[in-house]
Amino acid sequence: MKTKVIVNPDSKPRRIKQFLKAALSILRHSGFELSVYFTKGPGEVIPATEKAIEQGYEALIVAGGDGTTNEAINCLVNKDIPLGILPFGGSNVLVRELQIPMHPVEAAKRISEKRIRSIDLGRIGGKHFSMMASCGYDAYAVSRTSRKVKKIIHRYAYVWAGIKDFAGYRPTLITIILDDGKLIETGTFVVIGNTHFYGGSHQVTPFAEIDDGMLDVCVYKGKYQFGLARFALSVISQQHLNMRNVKYYRVRKVEMRAERPTLVQVDGDLLGELPMTAHVVPDALKVFY
Repeated sequence: MKTKVIVNPDSKPRRIKQFLKAALSILRHSGFELSVYFTKGPGEVIPATEKAIEQGYEALIVAGGDGTTNEAINCLVNKDIPLGILPFGGSNVLVRELQIPMHPVEAAKRISEKRIRSIDLGRIGGKHFSMMASCGYDAYAVSRTSRKVKKIIHRYAYVWAGIKDFAGYRPTLITIILDDGKLIETGTFVVIGNTHFYGGSHQVTPFAEIDDGMLDVCVYKGKYQFGLARFALSVISQQHLNMRNVKYYRVRKVEMRAERPTLVQVDGDLLGELPMTAHVVPDALKVFY
């Protein structure tokens, strides 16, 4: 199987030096004909993936974190080219969701079995996502996250940004229209989940399944910062769905608008501001699992 491997060397460099060679060796010995490309900076994954598609590669494997994976995904939508993931990032949410081993060498062994399945993706603002999109406080925290800090402490950079800038955040009322007007809801924090994992091992949309043709929507309706902090703690203890001001829906389409400029993030990267519409794209991506 003619396979392109795209490696993000900024994703835990020490771990890549330690385990990448062994992982690639396993893949080669199981019949993958590998061509390996190391990115040199941000924004290279998409053109590298597009070039691999043009050159007729039969499979793509990314070695990196969720950001690297998400860029590749946006090129592979509805293509008959399966994606494999060697997890070297901080959170590796999609890897957790697919129950792929978190160790890159063990993940390579799993890919070598050549088992392939189709999964759904979400689409919002012209971009596809495998895990989630959200608007409200976490998107604000993403906007305040330093790339330099993220390289050092990885997913905890978002937590640090969220804590240090919490006092300066003002919740905005968001109007949510579900499935073309079947229900209209309002809240100040909205998570649209294609997977049940969020930011690592937390579960904001615990009933989401990656191949059910649906998106799960968790809406926090509280208007004050103290309640938002309580909601975050309840997510950690998996009690947030018991809160009176939290609503949960399963839909195919979500429209969102806000009374003030409100940021949207997709799989940990800023996308833009509301208004935006999200919908599910069933069976959009083939993956090794």
